[in-house]
Amino acid sequence: MDVSETIADGKRCTIEMYERDPEEYRGRIQCVECKKKAWHNRAYILVKSGSERVACFGARHVEGCEASTVKHEFTDGLDGEEPEQSHDIYIDLDKAKIQSYLVSPPSDKKERSQTNWGNTKSVIEIGGNSLFPASKSLRKILSYLDRNENFGDKGQTIKIVKDSGITLIDGQLKDYLVKFEDIKREHLGKQKIFWGTINNVNIKDGTLWINYGDNRNTYEPSIKCDEEFKFDLMKNFNVSDVMDLGGSDVIIVSRLGYSTRGKPLIHATFTKYMSFRKRERVN
Repeated sequence: MDVSETIADGKRCTIEMYERDPEEYRGRIQCVECKKKAWHNRAYILVKSGSERVACFGARHVEGCEASTVKHEFTDGLDGEEPEQSHDIYIDLDKAKIQSYLVSPPSDKKERSQTNWGNTKSVIEIGGNSLFPASKSLRKILSYLDRNENFGDKGQTIKIVKDSGITLIDGQLKDYLVKFEDIKREHLGKQKIFWGTINNVNIKDGTLWINYGDNRNTYEPSIKCDEEFKFDLMKNFNVSDVMDLGGSDVIIVSRLGYSTRGKPLIHATFTKYMSFRKRERVN
C-alpha cells in the first residue's frame, strides 16, 4: 500500500508523510479498506542483486481486500492445515535451537531478482518426521497459530521446561495461549504464552519496545526488552535492524505486568523464551 489512514480519525497518511514524522504515525495507522493495523516497510537496496525495494505500508489484510498491492506469505514448508490429530506438546527451552526470525524461501524462489530479505538462515524444526512430534519449538506452535488461531482448542496439553527440567508451563494449551488483543487484567502475574503481530517497534533510553499497536496508549500491550536483551535478540535471531521486526509474528513465554499508567507489559528475559516469524514478500 502507498496510502494508509490513522486509526483514530481516518486521516490520510502517505509514505512521504510517515517518513517525515514517523513518531506521529507509528502504531496509529491502518488499511484504508479493511481497517487492519498497518506498519511501514522501509525502502532498501539488496546488495548482491543490486535490486531496489521501495517503501510501502504492510498489513494483515482481510482476504480479498482491494487495498492490498503486495503479497506476503510464509514459505517454511508448513503448507495446509495443522494435523487433525495433534499429540500433546513438550518443549524443552534449553534444547531449542535459536532460529532466524526470517522464514527461508523454498529453492524455486531463491533466484528471484527481488527478494524481500536477501540471504536468510534455513529453518531447523525441532522433532522428527511425524505430523506432530512430541518435542516441539515455539516457532512451530506460532506457525500453526498463524494458520488457525483456534489451534489450541483441540484439547492438547503442553509442558514447557527449562534448566534441566524446571517446569514453566504444564496443562491445557488453550488455558495458556493468549493473543495480544485478548490480554486482560485477569492475566496479571500469570505465566502465559502470549502471541500476535508486531505492528511497530521503538527504542527509548536504550530500551526496545515491541508493540502490538500504539506504544503511547494504555490498553495495547508491549514487550519490554532492556538494552542487553536487545543485543541478544539481534544476535540470536539474525536481526540487523530491530525496526525490521514490524509485521512479524511473535510468541513469548512470560508473565504479564502493568505499567504505572495501566499499560499491559510483557517483560522479555531470555531469547529462548520467544520466537519470531516474518512473511516473505513474493510479488
